Amino acid sequence: MDAKEIFNKALNTNYLIIDEGELKTVLDNSEIIRVEDTHLSDFIRVLKYDDKLFFQETTFKKEILIRKMDSMKDVDFFVQERLDYYERKWDGCGCKIDYYE
Repeated sequence: MDAKEIFNKALNTNYLIIDEGELKTVLDNSEIIRVEDTHLSDFIRVLKYDDKLFFQETTFKKEILIRKMDSMKDVDFFVQERLDYYERKWDGCGCKIDYYE
């Protein structure tokens, strides 16, 4: 899939699973707004494509997910929620994240 197809699919679903080649296409064709290292499960990224915001992350199963975000406020909340989770996970909380909600 090309970048336009990937982002259009992501607009119409809760999340889209892509492969590493598609991730490269996504990153090469979008504006990277923010990058955070989770230290446990690769990076989380906030991307902008065609004036729309997207969130990209990698699950513990090594699945690469992209999801559309409605606003920067939603993005900031979601990023902070994920970073807080990874911080607790790093401390050994035993908590689990539902990547597919």
